[in-house]
Amino acid sequence: MEIRPYDKKRDLRNAERIWHEIGWVETPQQASHLKDFLSTGSCLTGCLNGGAECLVHTVPGSIRYLEEELKLCVVTAVTTSRIARRQGFAQKITALQLAEAALEGAEVAALGIFDQGFYDKVGFGTGSYEHTFKFDPATLLVDREFGVPTRLDKGDWKDMHAAMISRLRGHGGCNLDPPILMKAEAGFAENGFGLGYYTGDELTHFFWCDGKGEHGPYVIVMIAYRNKDQLLELLALIKSLADQVSSVEMNEPQHLQLQSLLREPFRTRRNTKNSEHANRHHTAAWWQIRILNLAECLARHHWAGDAFAFNLRLSDPIERHLPDNNWQGVGGDYVVKIGATSGLEKGLQTGLPELTASVNAFSRLFFGVVSATGLSYTDHFELEAPLMAQLDAAFCLPTPRTTWNF
Repeated sequence: MEIRPYDKKRDLRNAERIWHEIGWVETPQQASHLKDFLSTGSCLTGCLNGGAECLVHTVPGSIRYLEEELKLCVVTAVTTSRIARRQGFAQKITALQLAEAALEGAEVAALGIFDQGFYDKVGFGTGSYEHTFKFDPATLLVDREFGVPTRLDKGDWKDMHAAMISRLRGHGGCNLDPPILMKAEAGFAENGFGLGYYTGDELTHFFWCDGKGEHGPYVIVMIAYRNKDQLLELLALIKSLADQVSSVEMNEPQHLQLQSLLREPFRTRRNTKNSEHANRHHTAAWWQIRILNLAECLARHHWAGDAFAFNLRLSDPIERHLPDNNWQGVGGDYVVKIGATSGLEKGLQTGLPELTASVNAFSRLFFGVVSATGLSYTDHFELEAPLMAQLDAAFCLPTPRTTWNF
């Protein structure tokens, strides 16, 4: 096994082949945008016989934690060719990329998953459910005026990235810093188009869509807005497409319950069953998250209730994938204090209640994905009832929603 940094001249052709093999690109036009995708951030390759057969790509970003920001490493691609499976490339290289990101200041890491379980081995815990709706835009219960939008095409990627960075985010909302990523993402959608609104030279709110045929489905792959009025204007704009488009698919915006804005959703779902435009509501936790810097994360947590402390025995499975002279994860023994100002000290203190947990589970608790009680049922998360009740209260947070697919 040889692991080395990605080199465009040596590796781009192999990268395109890998992405074709795994089905992430299907046409030369889509593949042509891979060079932009890999031109930013950090990419390591795993090689067999001198040729790249595995690539792990990361970019810097940020994630909203209540009213504060944490530095984020986003693992945007883990790709392995057909001949390099079961060689240990993906986990090893992902671990090395996380270690490098942690050393460069990242406090949290996140990624999208192909299935649950694989990335648990490098310390990731499952994120919250994301809701995806496919609906007839004519059934949207949005009755308001909307302005004439501006057409957006793939050349508007800088404006779209700026709008995404400036969008209204809630707890868990992620930003991916490199603008050129937007150029690649827009290019991957062969039938992509956007509609949006400018104030002066600034794109304030928009959606980007991958269209299909005369009647859809249209898949909205990103949406950005800065306030309620802008979101409702975009929904009214989507409704206006109903003159021709029979179905639209989109992730539920963080700031509303989309089902409440659909007319007779259950009846429509029954009546469209087995159709190309079948209405549906799909829920899945497609992303995972892990802490890279425990002290910095805890410093962002402010609990208005009675302060308390506990011993934390934290394990981190990433250790087994890293060389001894590298960052070794966040495992260890700590005294954790939760209050208006939260933090930790290394070691253990006699007489305090104790939590034994994996970083996978503790990351889920910290972001409010699952309560301490729930984690004690399913994860490596062991503690007594009094501490469980304190943690349930202190980490009762809004549901984290990324609102940026990666």
